[in-house]
Amino acid sequence: MKKHGFTLIELLVVIVILSILFTLGSKGLRAARQNAKKAQARVEIHSIETAVLSYFSKYGKLPSDEFSSDLEMDFSEAGSSADLISILTLAEGEDALNPSSIVFLDPQSNDPLEGFRDPWGAEYRIALDTDYDGFLTVENEPDLRGKVAVAAVGYYLLNGASDTNDLITTWQ
Repeated sequence: MKKHGFTLIELLVVIVILSILFTLGSKGLRAARQNAKKAQARVEIHSIETAVLSYFSKYGKLPSDEFSSDLEMDFSEAGSSADLISILTLAEGEDALNPSSIVFLDPQSNDPLEGFRDPWGAEYRIALDTDYDGFLTVENEPDLRGKVAVAAVGYYLLNGASDTNDLITTWQ
């Protein structure tokens, strides 16, 4: 009488093949998630840049009350873009710097400041040409021209802040 079933060797081969497929699939899935986060960060930094330029178009000045020099963008230290984001999203108490009460940047959550962190949880770094000379002061970028530069630094900081190719910026 013949028994119909699997031998131990056949079962082990199937388990090994499945584990190899799972490993390859999980690496691909991880890469797809990182690429999706990078794409989301690119969209958000361009939204912030567009909002700042729209503010400039409306009021003839940049949305900052510090007009002495460029706001420096340092990728290695914690920076705060909360004041600028609150002006652009028309958070409470920002009517003085946005007298027309225009929402230049839609908040993506109930708390506008929490809604504008990059996908890795870091605040966006924003540099403004507050002295209106046409140049921005940005770390490792000499003579960067423009009115505004935005960077998502979460992926860069997550990877040890060693490779500037991990920065997602509006100028690259």
